[in-house]
Amino acid sequence: MLVQAVLRVADSEFRQTQLAADKDLPSSSKHHRTLHGNENEEGLAAKTERVDWQSVWEIMVAQFLLGSAMLVYRADFSVTVSQRYGTSNTVNGYISALASIVGTLTGFAVGHIADIYAGNTRRVFLHSAIAESVCLLAIANAPTLMLFSTGHAALAFATSVSRVASLQTILAHSSQQHTGTLIGTVATVMSVARMLSPTASGLSQEVLSYYGPAILSTALSTAGTIVLLIMPSKTDIKTHAA
Repeated sequence: MLVQAVLRVADSEFRQTQLAADKDLPSSSKHHRTLHGNENEEGLAAKTERVDWQSVWEIMVAQFLLGSAMLVYRADFSVTVSQRYGTSNTVNGYISALASIVGTLTGFAVGHIADIYAGNTRRVFLHSAIAESVCLLAIANAPTLMLFSTGHAALAFATSVSRVASLQTILAHSSQQHTGTLIGTVATVMSVARMLSPTASGLSQEVLSYYGPAILSTALSTAGTIVLLIMPSKTDIKTHAA
């Protein structure tokens, strides 16, 4: 019994000592976590501030205009084609399926197309933007359904290349450390385009009848191409921050 009493006293003293020590630990631990969190926030803020937006804003503007052109064109595609050529929903589906097949096959070939340009993504983006503008202009003036379908398939080829080349061009003109920031910004820009395009397409139809979306798309695509033509020429080399 004496031994048990001594053990109980020793155990109670140990617990009191442990509780006293635990009271001091949270403050120091919390202080350490606060300092560490502040350092991380300051580091992230510094990295965000070091993004060279001047080297990519032209590309983002061009991407916004070219993306908006395609979104306006596709907003009321079936209605527009039916009004222009008197097609049925079945025929409209065939035309859309043809463009989807061309776009899918082009996606497999984008890497080979980039190899032809020796990795010069800016030139790939510029040429695909020019092709997109020409296709939209041909579609807006196509007198027959056959020419319209041909231009629509060619447009699917150009946009498939443009989507990849635009993002690669943005990443090539910036630091690798800011890849996530740039991809998120591009997604935000395109989300704004998706929000505005249906309204723009509807207004163009009200003003210019069923030719409105094609004409507005051509104008937007041409504006994006002009931005790429006048933007400063920069080497497609990624700069790594120290």
